[in-house]
Amino acid sequence: MENYQGGAKGAQATQPKATQLVVGAVLVDDLRQPMRFLAAQRAYPAQLRGQWEFPGGKVEPGEVPQAALARELREELDIVVKIGVEVTPDKSLSTWPLKPGLEMRVWLVSTDRPEIRPGTSHMQVKWVTPVQALDLNWLAPDLPIVRQIIKLMAAGQGKCVQS
Repeated sequence: MENYQGGAKGAQATQPKATQLVVGAVLVDDLRQPMRFLAAQRAYPAQLRGQWEFPGGKVEPGEVPQAALARELREELDIVVKIGVEVTPDKSLSTWPLKPGLEMRVWLVSTDRPEIRPGTSHMQVKWVTPVQALDLNWLAPDLPIVRQIIKLMAAGQGKCVQS
C-alpha cells in the first residue's frame, strides 16, 4: 500500500520507513520510593561489549509493549516483574530515539526476586544509586534515560507509581 504525500504536481508516493520498537526496563528496588536501579553490562556485539544499558528488547509484531517487556525480562534475567510508570522524555517525544529506524519505550519495574543474575546478553548486572550510575559507561542512547530516571528519583515518593 502506498502512502501519498500530497503536495506539488508530480510528487512521488513514498513509503514511510518502518520503525522497530524496543522496550527497556529500569528495574528499581522499590516502585514507590526507588533508591537504586539495575544496570546491565552488554556482552555482545563486540562494538557494544562492556557498555551499560537497561535490559529489554524488541517488540514482536502484534505484541503489546508491556507484554514484550515482561517477556524480555523473563528471557534475559529470569524474573517476573511488576510494571510501574513509563519513563518518557521531557520533550514532546513519546519515545526515546536509539538510532534511525529504532526507538525505545521505557518503564520502571520491580521484582520480588532477591538476587538477579545476568543472562547470556550481559556480562554482569549491578544495583546502582543515581550517583554511581553516572560513573558507568552507558550506551549513548541510554544516557538521557539515566538522567531522566535520576530526576524522577530525586522528585521523591509518589512520582514513580501509576495512580
